[in-house]
Amino acid sequence: MRNSSLIAMEIIWIAVGVICIAAGIRYAISSGYNKIPIFAIMALTCFVFAWIRHSQRKKS
Repeated sequence: MRNSSLIAMEIIWIAVGVICIAAGIRYAISSGYNKIPIFAIMALTCFVFAWIRHSQRKKS
């Protein structure tokens, strides 16, 4: 992939991770704590994918 597309995908993964964290906090405040692990796992997955894209971008 081209370097600019890897940067775009990295930014998108980070943004989705931040949105997952915000949604988890909002859900915890309004509804309770029972689905927070789902949002935490989704956010962690997004940040791992962003880290993978970052390492791919560094290699190329």
